[in-house]
Amino acid sequence: MSEVKKTNWSIDRLLRPGMRIDLILDVDLINDRIDVRNGSVYDITDQFVIISETDPRMSLSMAGREIEVTFVGVEPVSGEVLRWGWSGKISKIGEYQFNPTEKVQAIYLSAPRAGEISETNARMDYRLTIVSNDHISIQTHPSFGRVVLFDFSAGGVLIGVPAPPQASLGMRLWFTLFFPNYMSQTGQTTINGEAEVVRISYVPGDPMAKLGLKFHELDLNATRALQKAINYYMLEEQRIRNRTES
Repeated sequence: MSEVKKTNWSIDRLLRPGMRIDLILDVDLINDRIDVRNGSVYDITDQFVIISETDPRMSLSMAGREIEVTFVGVEPVSGEVLRWGWSGKISKIGEYQFNPTEKVQAIYLSAPRAGEISETNARMDYRLTIVSNDHISIQTHPSFGRVVLFDFSAGGVLIGVPAPPQASLGMRLWFTLFFPNYMSQTGQTTINGEAEVVRISYVPGDPMAKLGLKFHELDLNATRALQKAINYYMLEEQRIRNRTES
């Protein structure tokens, strides 16, 4: 994983039961594919981080496998939302006493020691769906007319444009992505860059077409700002989900 900085915080200060955790099993950089499986944290002990079965499920044969583990959490002093990670192992897959009357299948991950946890950029295409109150928007090629942002990730965006779409596969264009500055109550963050049209979805007669845009060579500041935004909104989704389930 791409280390930015290490932390001496213990895992139980950064990670809590109920939080989402992502296990990165395989990364195929040539074909731009990654095997990421996520679950929820049940418990944290000196030896293990115990999590729920993942989606897709882990087979018993995966016990002993080396993996990368990542999660989004709040830095205890600064309050900054960051993605943390460590190199770990699936120690075992077996039963866990979920409550006094119920046992469940669980995954036991080797717990990191202090100093083994690093800030990391997620090597996964986690897509954030845009809802009306997110105040996130995008501007791009003027010929598209009014553009609607459906979702975005570290790798690209899915937008809607008036039909028929004035675009072709492989087309390169500049864009500006706007979203609130999550570290303050006011202000806005903008990301400028270049993207390529990699997908066009259009049914004749529909008023809108969908275009998938893949980012190209974002500069370091843009990449960092985008990752921070994704971390923040992932944590917000997690909080909303926890409130709904409680």
